[in-house]
Amino acid sequence: MKNIVCVLGVTLVFGLGSAYVQAQGGASPNTLGVDVQVKAAIAKAKNPSPPATASKKNTTGKGKATLNTANTQGEDDSFWVESIDLDGDGTVEETDFLYDDEDKVLLMYDDGDFKCKGGGVGEGSLLIAVNAAGNGRGRPVGSGWYVVDLDESECKVKAAGLYGCKFDANGNATACGLATIDEKNDEIVIAEVAK
Repeated sequence: MKNIVCVLGVTLVFGLGSAYVQAQGGASPNTLGVDVQVKAAIAKAKNPSPPATASKKNTTGKGKATLNTANTQGEDDSFWVESIDLDGDGTVEETDFLYDDEDKVLLMYDDGDFKCKGGGVGEGSLLIAVNAAGNGRGRPVGSGWYVVDLDESECKVKAAGLYGCKFDANGNATACGLATIDEKNDEIVIAEVAK
């Protein structure tokens, strides 16, 4: 009888260990209250083609969710507006596109509604950046990041601020949390990991 108890004890510990590994490594690290699906943004960045009607600009976004693409004074990039389901919520939005042709990064911005995890809707600025082919930093094509500017308690965040996720070429979140935009490197810095 003692051997059976011992075997069950080992099985239980192993089972808990497996659950811990799945929670830590197997699950997406996107623990933010925002549910942004980036598949449409990644698809657009695989072949960024500004239309003939595109204008010239070097910034996109609003407020904290703003990025300037000028590497040198007077440099401009292609800007246009297109309708896509930017955040993957099933609704097509008019989206601002800015293609940084020097760094090969496609930026997409929308100011509107987005889904919160666990239900509900948030409202505000959403900026997505996706690395295109030939990007100067050698990042995987389709990888990138997004940020949203949230108010306190919006999508259940504890404090107002800019929150974001980095994602891989398949759209899987790799790091999420309170974020700042690093314009020099076309990147975000996760200052505090979301819990």
